Amino acid sequence: MNSAEYLKNILEAKTGLKISIELTDNRKQILKITPDKPDRKIIEINRILVDAPDEVIEAVTDFVSGRNRKSSRTRIIRYVRKTLSEKTQDRKINLHTSGNVYNLNDIFEKLNKKYFNGSLTCRITFGRNYCNPRKRSIVFGSFNPQKNIIRINRALDSVMVPEFFVEYIVFHEMLHARLYFSGISAVSMKHSKNFRAKEKNYPFLETAKKWKKENLKFFIRTAK
Repeated sequence: MNSAEYLKNILEAKTGLKISIELTDNRKQILKITPDKPDRKIIEINRILVDAPDEVIEAVTDFVSGRNRKSSRTRIIRYVRKTLSEKTQDRKINLHTSGNVYNLNDIFEKLNKKYFNGSLTCRITFGRNYCNPRKRSIVFGSFNPQKNIIRINRALDSVMVPEFFVEYIVFHEMLHARLYFSGISAVSMKHSKNFRAKEKNYPFLETAKKWKKENLKFFIRTAK
């Protein structure tokens, strides 16, 4: 019996319906349920889920049967994101973690242990010095969920930039990663109320924000 047949049998036993499984590679809609007849459903499902561990299969069956939909959806999203991220990490990306002043790996490991129980598996690297002088804005850091990588603006690798500010930028992006891989919601990449509340765990948050406000003009002037 292959994985699709195994899942089909479990779903039929749990729902009491006839189930038709259609495997897809659709990453935007990993699980779609279409009623076919009163006693039959068509399940379009990404192959990643079909070969998932038993606890994820259980979440899929709960979701299809309508039981614990919110929690089962969260478990499914968390598994898919983690699996896709691990597959992407197999592709070679050149990382630049050691700067003239700061070592991003050291900062990441310190914060991961202290605030995230060592649970984050992101990679981190210095990226380019990106600035938009017209809008008077600068991107100090970013998190790419597809590649599971944090990029930090190389302009922060300077003796003029205090360590607490570099740590704050890294922490900020790590928090995006934590919420994304927790499968909380689609707004995990935004600065929601939940995000802002968790951001307060960083003890130098207000100091970092104040320093940014006072020094932003110098970064923009230098980048012109």
